Amino acid sequence: MSKTLVSAYAAFQALAIGTKFWFRQIDTTQHVGEKPVAALKINNYDVAILDASFGWGLSASDLRGVSQEQLALITKSDAGRYLGWTLFEDGSNNLKVWTTDPTVKKPRVKKLKPSLIGQRFTIMSLPEGINPEIKVGMKGTMASTGHETPLVVLDGHSRLVHIHVSHLGIHKRRPKMTMDRLPPQTREVLALLKSKGSLTAIEAGGVIRARSLAKRISELKEAGVAILAETKYDHTGQRYARYHLRAAA
Repeated sequence: MSKTLVSAYAAFQALAIGTKFWFRQIDTTQHVGEKPVAALKINNYDVAILDASFGWGLSASDLRGVSQEQLALITKSDAGRYLGWTLFEDGSNNLKVWTTDPTVKKPRVKKLKPSLIGQRFTIMSLPEGINPEIKVGMKGTMASTGHETPLVVLDGHSRLVHIHVSHLGIHKRRPKMTMDRLPPQTREVLALLKSKGSLTAIEAGGVIRARSLAKRISELKEAGVAILAETKYDHTGQRYARYHLRAAA
């Protein structure tokens, strides 16, 4: 099936009478130049010129179907006749037609980079001369952004530190956990909590093979589930956590 190309002239003929548009006929550069000309369509061949000082003289009778408001926009010659032009296509694609002003630049939306303030990171390497207390693998949080050596807060370190971003492994931001984004095993933990009322890591591991109950509970809390952690001790004195669904107020 062959693809049909719509020519500029066919696009012009498809416009309704009285439509404002812009055109350029490259073969008449001594009159039109490279700037597109605003015009009104008055029939399937002729247009009335709105913003140029050239064209054939047209009488008011030639402009039947054009409103009084539109007539006021059409350029007049010194003799008082309306300026117009006949659009034609000679097979060399010299005609160009626009339905909106092509000379008006559309405003470009500037894409703003998200701020790294509050972003978590891990130290991957150490710059020369840094405090020996700071080690590879330490984690921290960005306290400033906008430059290559931001101010950071390191976990377990009392002072703010400047460290170049080339030494940091920035953690990827993940979308906030919601109920519809809960992983399958987290949904199983929630179902077990609802059926039993409370849950420990050993119980979750034995029933649904949940290996990290604390992480699943953290995901549920982030999704808005009210859960209370109760510290308990077994017969050997080993501490463990029992999680309860908090009753709605």
